[in-house]
Amino acid sequence: MAGSLTIVGLGPARPEHLTTEALDLLRQPRHERLRAYGLAHVRELVAVVAPDLSVRPLDYLYELPGVDRPVAYDDLAHMLVRRAFADGFDVLYLVAGSPLFINDAVLLIRRLCAREGHPLRLVHGMSFLELVLDRVFWTGHQGLQFLSAWNIARDGMVPSTVVPLLLAQVGEFTAGGDALDTTGSTTMLAALRDALLAWYPPDHPVTVLYSSGRPDYRSEARQVLLCDLAAEPVPVYSNLWVPALEGPPPERDVAPPADRRGTP
Repeated sequence: MAGSLTIVGLGPARPEHLTTEALDLLRQPRHERLRAYGLAHVRELVAVVAPDLSVRPLDYLYELPGVDRPVAYDDLAHMLVRRAFADGFDVLYLVAGSPLFINDAVLLIRRLCAREGHPLRLVHGMSFLELVLDRVFWTGHQGLQFLSAWNIARDGMVPSTVVPLLLAQVGEFTAGGDALDTTGSTTMLAALRDALLAWYPPDHPVTVLYSSGRPDYRSEARQVLLCDLAAEPVPVYSNLWVPALEGPPPERDVAPPADRRGTP
């Protein structure tokens, strides 16, 4: 029996971030061949908006001894493709934010399906960028560099100091797949700090921005000096805003949270 595979973006955190398409899928009639999978923070959101949907955990793939994240992503992708097209289940892979922003497992699934000729449905979601830019005054006058923390700390990429820099997933090297897990994040923060100090002065102001979490998520921002970046751990899906050295002054300021009147 042929199955199906659908990747569903749920938005960064709060229930109101979901699209109607995603919500309709979560609340579709249940059948015995339906299988939904997601990490801890995704399961918490689904429990609020679609409590009848059972979501199978994937966190264990991130916690196996000796398995690093690239291997976990590869195992996850192959497992979901196999469950859909070899075992014949209708698989929903539920992810935070937009599936197309910094999601290696989704990228691997897309490439696997393209190579093997499997149909794949992709339900787009609001990305974390809206929540990040909510807390900074990005003028757009000089453009924007968008990289992962790994690109700077491990791949040796060189940023331009004349354009603001946004780094995603600065909380990597955590123990599991929980968006709020901070275990081990200072490893990445220290490596990131040391790499950035090659181009920015120690007293350059940078802002840690939190962009995902549980359904009661509130936008958070914490400005520190670059030299103090590794002083406190951060959740997995944290981001770092690095203003240009000689950029517009507003881009160095932290913006107050947007007014969310009417939301619980």
